[in-house]
Amino acid sequence: MIHAQGRLLFTNTTGARLVGADNPAQLVGRFISEFVHPDDRRMVNERIKLLEAGHSVPFVEEKWLRLDGSVVDVAVAATPVVLRDDGERPAVQVIALDITGHKQHERELARWNAELEHRVAERTAQLEAANQELEAFSYSVSHDLRAPLRHIDGFVEILQSHAVGQLDEEGRHHLQTIAEAAKKMGKLIDDLLAFSRMSRLRMNKRSVDLGTLVQEILRPLQRDLKGRQVEWIIGDLPQVEADLDMLRQVLFNLIDNALKYTRTRSVARIEIGATTAADEITFFIRDNGVGFDMRYIDKLFGVFQRLHRSNEFEGTGVGLANVRRIIHRHGGRTWAEGSVNAGATFYFSLPRPTTPPASPPSPS
Repeated sequence: MIHAQGRLLFTNTTGARLVGADNPAQLVGRFISEFVHPDDRRMVNERIKLLEAGHSVPFVEEKWLRLDGSVVDVAVAATPVVLRDDGERPAVQVIALDITGHKQHERELARWNAELEHRVAERTAQLEAANQELEAFSYSVSHDLRAPLRHIDGFVEILQSHAVGQLDEEGRHHLQTIAEAAKKMGKLIDDLLAFSRMSRLRMNKRSVDLGTLVQEILRPLQRDLKGRQVEWIIGDLPQVEADLDMLRQVLFNLIDNALKYTRTRSVARIEIGATTAADEITFFIRDNGVGFDMRYIDKLFGVFQRLHRSNEFEGTGVGLANVRRIIHRHGGRTWAEGSVNAGATFYFSLPRPTTPPASPPSPS
């Protein structure tokens, strides 16, 4: 489009169609201001002053009014020119691009983003409410359920101290069963609370030396192995980026598991090692214990899922579920392999550190 003194002198067919004209002749002689949307008139007037001073103006987005009153989004650039038809007349050459479709996409994207932000805010509020309810439940479990257990323990101790002589062998057996059941219930409550807290604990990743951490865990465990013969095979263990306390819980659970299920062996053999791949480090703990049937592998890491009877091996069925939850929070995987009476191997992987880890302080 070319105009002088604010009137259109010439436009091509595309420019005519842009403002809703059937042919360019309909527009010749009309004031360009007729097509400027009221919202943009101040900006256009400022650009006209620049053009009058001989400056070109770059593309900028404007809204134009079409002949039928509808609005079209355009990107407009303009530059001063001189017409030499019957002398030298100052004029302006205008290039206008229809960006209506682009602006519609922008508006749709903005609407979708607003809806997404609204949904995220709703989900966040729901999650916070659920966490508050879980905290309240944990508080209730920790206090309300422990009170009757303390009463049971207390009265069992009284009976064992003062009335055990009045009970026959069957009565003493029943009393012992009550005491053991109460202790088991207390352990189950502790494990459930630890499991529920694990998803809410803040992670504090740091460089952790797995070799040092394993030795730290083994020292107190080995003091409880009186009368047992255990052969330890510990390979070179690398450093990883992980939450120290959470990883300590993972290793303790798996090592304690291996010790428990090799209890029936005259010589227990427990191997701890690691392999490194391009994107992850895989750790394993292998034992020669009673193993398990791979047909039930899907139950192994579930809460309350136990593959052996409680009268054979103690436990609450929460430890391996906790291992899986911790490793999942670290972005890793957990799995296992086993065979009945032929031992088991438990694996977990962690992402490789993105940068070479610095020497960590010794775990405390």
